Amino acid sequence: MRSFVSPGRGFILLYALAYAGMFVSFMPFVMVLLPLKAAQAGGGHAVQLLSAGALGGAAVASLANILFGALSDRTRRLRGTRRPWVTMGLGVLSASYGLLLVAADPVSLLFAVACIQIGINMMFAPIAAVMADEIPDAQKGMVAGLTGVSHPIGAMSAVLITLPGLGGDAMRYALLCLLFVGLTAPFLLLAREGAALPPPPPGPQRELRRFDFILAWASRILFQVAGNGLSTYGFYYFLSVLDREDISKTSVEANPIVATMTGSTIVAVLLTVLAGRLSDRMMRRKPFLAAGALAMAAGLGVMAFAGNWGVAAAGHALALSGLSVFLAIHSAIAMQLLPNPGHRGRDLGILNLTNTLPAMVAPLLALALAPEKTGYTLWLLILALGTLAGGAVSLCIRTQD
Repeated sequence: MRSFVSPGRGFILLYALAYAGMFVSFMPFVMVLLPLKAAQAGGGHAVQLLSAGALGGAAVASLANILFGALSDRTRRLRGTRRPWVTMGLGVLSASYGLLLVAADPVSLLFAVACIQIGINMMFAPIAAVMADEIPDAQKGMVAGLTGVSHPIGAMSAVLITLPGLGGDAMRYALLCLLFVGLTAPFLLLAREGAALPPPPPGPQRELRRFDFILAWASRILFQVAGNGLSTYGFYYFLSVLDREDISKTSVEANPIVATMTGSTIVAVLLTVLAGRLSDRMMRRKPFLAAGALAMAAGLGVMAFAGNWGVAAAGHALALSGLSVFLAIHSAIAMQLLPNPGHRGRDLGILNLTNTLPAMVAPLLALALAPEKTGYTLWLLILALGTLAGGAVSLCIRTQD
């Protein structure tokens, strides 16, 4: 059987597919399966059960990502690979979806949610670290851009498993498991890590990188609060622009909101791949971080004062493109800032907190501002200010251009 060794094109393609498999493994869960199960198991307390599952799951995910990142560091030092943890994660996650399928009460549902988050992060932590290990700095922007396609693939998989005519819940769960295993297995079977573990940088340089890594962490968490706010409440924003209250969950596909969000995502993916490629050629990341921050802030500003659907849609596309470009290029620069090659998995687990913590902050901010009652102008402007603050902090990084 032919093997594809890093950092060749075959390896990069297999890695991008596996990375997409990670998003397929959790996005249908977050978007569809957990809300439906909470409604079935929670009865009249479905919202409270969903909130408990989301917050508890985020807490488990935060700890699990750091833990399995550190464990995969040890495996790489001893065996030269992180793939065993991905393989085990596939098994744990598939079994955990079986637990979710049969969960019939709040306790069993929350237990299944915790197991699913463990399985997801048992895979995700080592997969993320592989990019830092195996992809040269001169290609990290391109690969980060390619992995940006994972988000829309994950969203499409959520739509796929809810199509009518697929049979009962067991068939839909089985299809989901088949999808993420099918995307990840080629990497496990055919890809081979080839990069040697480099020595740690000298002490002074390591300290500078550590400080810059803290700046990168802070900038990303500010940006992700805005990103979570945009993704979580974007649908309700467009409802307010439409000034309609008759659009239900069962008729979403018949209204222009889905088409608008899909169009914005396509534009964002194309621009992100292009930005990643250009940042590699220039070997400069900061100009693209600045452009992403300005674009997102401008898009949020346009949305805040949009007087009609077309302007709101254009603002959304600009904001989503800025978000996607910033996060992809930020991932590339953050991996170049990791202070110790022997602890990349652990350090990326710490960076992953910038994905889980904002998921808790954005809803609290929305509750405080109540944009559904007071309007979305102030809400969007605060998100824009957070975006600019995150961009400004990222430009303070000193050891990377």
